[in-house]
Amino acid sequence: MSTASSSVCSRSSTLACALLAGTVLLASCASSGVAASGAGPREADRPGLTVRDTLTRAISLLESSQCVTFAVNFLSPIKVKQIPDMDAYRKQRECSPANRGNLDEVILALKLALGAEPQVQGIKATVDLSGIGIRISKFEFVKYIDGRWYFNEL
Repeated sequence: MSTASSSVCSRSSTLACALLAGTVLLASCASSGVAASGAGPREADRPGLTVRDTLTRAISLLESSQCVTFAVNFLSPIKVKQIPDMDAYRKQRECSPANRGNLDEVILALKLALGAEPQVQGIKATVDLSGIGIRISKFEFVKYIDGRWYFNEL
């Protein structure tokens, strides 16, 4: 993932632009989805084994203002390893019930994506939302070696 937000936001068809548009997270959400026991993320805080499950879980996290958990856990592990400053990445993706930024637009797009049929080609899947009048025109997913469908870009 490019660290230059201007190049990310120039492609309005990605979720990255929507999330980079500015949201702020409560400090309690900054745990990045790690359970209190330290055993790792809860199952609900991880992408699903189907694109539909991933979308459903993403909606649930974002509706409960857990934007950092979503941004860290649902981005392809390959892309996560390319993030040079994880603290800055987390801070950029913070949100709260009082400061939602364009979170409602992102959630709407995710809900609309639930009604679409993903186009799957091997380990890649795309949900096309173009032509329906919202800024986010598609979501791209990648199936990682753990069998889960991750967002290829946020």
